[in-house]
Amino acid sequence: MFGCAGAVGDPLRAAQKALQNNSSESHTMTPSTSVNRRDVLRYGAATAAVVSGVAGAQMLATPAAGKDPRDFELEYRGKRIRGVHVGAQEVRSLARGRSRSHEVWINDRKLSVMEVDLPGATIGFISAINHYQPVLIDTDRNRGGLLELTKRAVDVLGDTELTALAGVGHEHGS
Repeated sequence: MFGCAGAVGDPLRAAQKALQNNSSESHTMTPSTSVNRRDVLRYGAATAAVVSGVAGAQMLATPAAGKDPRDFELEYRGKRIRGVHVGAQEVRSLARGRSRSHEVWINDRKLSVMEVDLPGATIGFISAINHYQPVLIDTDRNRGGLLELTKRAVDVLGDTELTALAGVGHEHGS
């Protein structure tokens, strides 16, 4: 039918012969046990479509490698806000080196986020806008900390926009 008798035809003929040989009453095939190329192609194509659809849905539902599920990108009070988390293990290892921290953007302008030492050997985070309101950011109780910090900054900004200097980081204590 499709010019692939050697590749597809032989297994189909073998399956048909097996069904014929297993029939106890007669050697003729009944409509309920017949297997033809059209059925194999139709059900094979349907199976392939379902399997590929399920696999595609799983890939879309699975976070990309390196992307933190706490990351966000949304609109808040008329401003587009975005936050990218550094992994919890990486924050602990970088805390003293202060080489990288979580990142925040408001209307595509970066807002500097800095680590500060809090009592009890805890690391808090502040931004260039809300220096006196540190938040905790972790994967447990404070998983929404970066979003909270960003929303606080938007609340302070009101209708104004960030300047280019808002993304310049600096150190706080050690």
